[in-house]
Amino acid sequence: SLSVLLSACLLTIGSKFFLRVKDRHIFNPTNFGIAVVTFCSHEAWISPGQWGREALLVGFLVLSGFTVASRSRRMDVSFGFLGFFGGALFVRALVLGDPLSIPLHQLESGALLIFSFFMISDPKTTPDSRKGRFVFAALVAALTYYFWFFRFDPKGMIYALVLLCPVVPILNRLFPGGQYRWDQQNQISSTFFGNRIFNQWRYGI
Repeated sequence: SLSVLLSACLLTIGSKFFLRVKDRHIFNPTNFGIAVVTFCSHEAWISPGQWGREALLVGFLVLSGFTVASRSRRMDVSFGFLGFFGGALFVRALVLGDPLSIPLHQLESGALLIFSFFMISDPKTTPDSRKGRFVFAALVAALTYYFWFFRFDPKGMIYALVLLCPVVPILNRLFPGGQYRWDQQNQISSTFFGNRIFNQWRYGI
């Protein structure tokens, strides 16, 4: 439906400019748009198997996600979420007596990896400090687990993130840290690569 697609775009972009606390937006824009249209419309849905579970695709997503998360300095929240959620899946399998191939298969979901590396890792809507980001990752993992196994909703991670994004300002007050700035990150990256090129020219390394 064209109206649903346009609504998702308007919600995504609009949330970034109109739903703000001080000088930063509250919600991950894409997450907010997807969550609202899937919750309010029967013409929008999320297919947990859309991205498949092929090893080549999984490897590509991990490598590209690793690059994105490291460039934005948010690998901790990505691996924190996967660690907490993956740990819960393995504990569940052990308690139920299931083979460990089941949680391994669940962690191979392309949708889960995209969420972990490209959505929850948004530097502007995650806590400023590393401790705050680990707490945030644990909360999102716990709520995702609840939606998956108590509400039987495969959209659990999308809803968990949009519900917990408003908690980020509280975590920033409890665990203060330096606020992320895109221009500052670009300057750091430019300085790093500039020094690297200079050292290669000067020392032949």
